[in-house]
Amino acid sequence: MTARQTAIAAGADLKWIVNSAALLGKRVRYDRQQAKWWGLVSLLTGQLGLSLKAAAALSTVALRAGSSSSRVTAGADTSGSASLIVDLARYDSIFLGNLSRALVHELPRRRGRPPRRGTKGAVANAQHYGVDLDLIRSAIRRTPAERLALLETNAAFVRDMRRATA
Repeated sequence: MTARQTAIAAGADLKWIVNSAALLGKRVRYDRQQAKWWGLVSLLTGQLGLSLKAAAALSTVALRAGSSSSRVTAGADTSGSASLIVDLARYDSIFLGNLSRALVHELPRRRGRPPRRGTKGAVANAQHYGVDLDLIRSAIRRTPAERLALLETNAAFVRDMRRATA
């Protein structure tokens, strides 16, 4: 994945990911697991107002326990009166939608110069390919009735030739 694809899959701004990684002292890898982790960190900091360090720790806890259950308690106070529960099934569906969009619509840019397009036009390209344009031009100059008569003459010629060879 590219950096842009990772940011789109995470649902976060690429600059935010790079700056947050620097604050956390974490190296950014552009893959699906990192995008999922950064997406949850972004969700917890942006929507719930948690600090970056707390959101990073809670995201790690939630995603590690993710395979066993759909709802994970990422953090709780000692008395048990307050806790943070992450619905991983719902988050996974949102993340997979973002990931699909990132992989389908945000294709990596091709390196180098873009290929040259045929700027000559279709007629010049056909002539360069070897198409006899004089025959096409003479057919276009005729009226529809003349073209139909020529077609009938050619069809009669083909029928006569088939009879002669049979």
